Parts: sequence; C-alpha cells; structure tokens
Amino acid sequence: MSDMKKVAVHFAHANGFPAASYQQLFSALPSEFEIFALSQFGHNPRFPVNKNLANLVEELLEYLQHFVKKPIYAVGHSMGALVSYMAACEAPQLFKGVIMLDPPIASGLASWLFKLAKFSPLIDKVSPAGKSAVRCQSWPLDSNLVEYFNTKGLFKNFQAECIADYVKAATTIKDGRQVLSFDAAVETEIFRNVPDNIHQYYGRMQVPSCLITAENSQVCVPSNLNHFVKNTQIEHLMVADCGHMFPLEKPNDVANLIKQKIGEWESIN
Repeated sequence: MSDMKKVAVHFAHANGFPAASYQQLFSALPSEFEIFALSQFGHNPRFPVNKNLANLVEELLEYLQHFVKKPIYAVGHSMGALVSYMAACEAPQLFKGVIMLDPPIASGLASWLFKLAKFSPLIDKVSPAGKSAVRCQSWPLDSNLVEYFNTKGLFKNFQAECIADYVKAATTIKDGRQVLSFDAAVETEIFRNVPDNIHQYYGRMQVPSCLITAENSQVCVPSNLNHFVKNTQIEHLMVADCGHMFPLEKPNDVANLIKQKIGEWESIN
C-alpha cells in the first residue's frame, strides 16, 4: 500500500449521521486515500426522498460526476451502503469497487414485507422511522450534548471521539438553542423508503464488491441477508463483538478492513 498512488474513495453516511460524524474513521485511513463524502443525503431539493431511495442514488451519481470526476471506490454505511451499491449497478463506469458496511438489506421474503408495510403505519414499527419521527430536535444552549447522546442506546458503544464528532456534525446553534443541523423529517422519510427492490440489481454489479456486517447487528440480520448474498455471490466478511454502528464503535478496525480490501483490489488492477 505504501507505493500506491492517490486512490479516490467516496464514503456514504448512514441515515441521520452526516458524513463529518466519521472523522475518526477518515483519519485512520491511509494518506494515499483521497476521501470524498457527500455531506448530507436527501437535503438537496432537486433530489427529494422518494420510493426506494432512487433520488438519493441520482444525487450520489451527480456528485461523483460533477465533483469527483474520476472512478472511485465506494464505501457506505447502512443507508449509504445501499445507495452506493445501487449507484454502482446503475453507472459502473464511475466505480472501481464497492464496500458495504452493514446495510439494511431487505431481500427475499423481507422485501415483500417491507413493500407491504410501506402502505400502512406499520413501516414506522418495522423501521426506525417511528423513533425518528418523535426524536428530540433541540436542546438548551448550555446542554452537554456529548453526555446526552452517550446515554442513548444507539450510542452506548461509540468511541468517545466519535460522539463528539457526531455532535459537531449533526447540531448547530439557532435562536439561542442547540438544534439538529439536518431535517429530521428527511431522516424519517429515508427510513420509510428503505429499498424493497434490491433484487432488481442482482447480476448488475460489474466491479468488485464486499459486504462487511457486524456480528451483533440488529439491522443486517441473516434472515434478511441470505437471499442477497446467495444471489449476488458478494464476498461477505463479519466483524466480531460489535453492532450496526461499528464504523463509529471501532473506527480503526473498520479503517483497516477498508484499507486491506481496497489494497487487494488495487493490486489486481
């Protein structure tokens, strides 16, 4: 890897976690990597959240075409992993490889369940949309938000620096209060539109791809995943002793996995 030329990598963030939340992961990646990251998906009025996140795929493709302007390795976490995968299938000429970190894949029977749930309030129960819709969006100016989020279950295993990075990335000051820097309604709509059509992309991936899941994930579970792995023949790795948010729980370990995988692909190319 030491003699590798600059390699372009785009990182696509999880829903509700702006790209700057991943600073510890980015810092742990080799200096040979040129990191690009669309800061917040779904907030460009030209690409409103729609069915199966199709507009987010278009948003990523436009970003790559107009701002990156060269083939990239796509790394995505959760929602960002699905968007990256679908984008690479749609426009393989813009990609050199895809690494998916614990995506919320609904394949096989699960895809039909999600498809039906979207026609009723049930989607808010089978996805995080219900919690997102009622989340706290503002706090007193003197609130210690690092301590606040540290008490939340989703953040319980985060590296301390990652919580601080999240607070910096996801909040701002407005009208004398600390508030979310992104639209929580957009976050909710993204959860409500988790793709139920991933099967339509089977056989379309033309670049190397790797799926990395967390051993204790409650999002990327075998019952939803097996059909996808079987039908895509994607390489599948698992990280032990961590959950769905493992890029923010073990950023150094995840960075090493990304480095190793891209290094393998670069040596072949």
